[in-house]
Amino acid sequence: MAAPEFLRSRRDAPHVSAHRGASAKAPENTLAALEAAWRDGATLAEIDVRLTRDGHVVLMHDRSADRTTTGRGPVERMTLDELRALDAGTWFGAAFRGERVPTLREVIAWARGKLVLLVELKNYPFHEVPLVERTVELIDATGSAEYVVPAGFDHVALREIKRRRPGWAVEMIYNARLADPAGAARATGAALVSLEPQFALAEDVSLLHAADVAALTTLERPEDAARLLSWGLDVLESDDPGMAVAAIRAAGVRLSPPG
Repeated sequence: MAAPEFLRSRRDAPHVSAHRGASAKAPENTLAALEAAWRDGATLAEIDVRLTRDGHVVLMHDRSADRTTTGRGPVERMTLDELRALDAGTWFGAAFRGERVPTLREVIAWARGKLVLLVELKNYPFHEVPLVERTVELIDATGSAEYVVPAGFDHVALREIKRRRPGWAVEMIYNARLADPAGAARATGAALVSLEPQFALAEDVSLLHAADVAALTTLERPEDAARLLSWGLDVLESDDPGMAVAAIRAAGVRLSPPG
């Protein structure tokens, strides 16, 4: 199933997205976290990508490797070999000692037939064009557009991706309440819009659905699931996708099957 169809509004059968993988159970943005997400029933996974000094796209949320690896310094100043030499798991727990920073190419290969990937482009504050270019090249080279969705806060970059690859789905993220969310989604070409929990409101979800745009928000507490699902949220995201799966089932709503 192509990503635009997979993400299109399915109010009777929502999806669960794992934020940075199952980051409550395993070190974020690693294959261990993605494996845990898949086992827990997630159908999507949000991951973050950055570019190394030698032009490789790797999974990393922060600009610096300090928080989630044994290394120090900005990712863009490290080669892939230098980054791969770091331990990306011990900070989370001894059981994950030796976990490595994966490349996007590795994750795309692993995810085929398992999860749709929402790939947040960390191309700010410098708006690096090479990161966008390399990500587009990777999706093309791996033939993975049906399950890899470029995402981000840089809506101009997303619009350019959509102009160049009109058949692709893109995800628009923002941290505000927009006066015209459907208009913004149309301007970007987004098939999916991520709403921060504090700005997720029923009327905005309705406006997005009327424009045939799917809506995602974070499920912060299990008891919130029934309310969010009553609005027709298409995707509930969580650091703990197993919790989200259980909360949806407890609300008496069936889940969308994997793509």
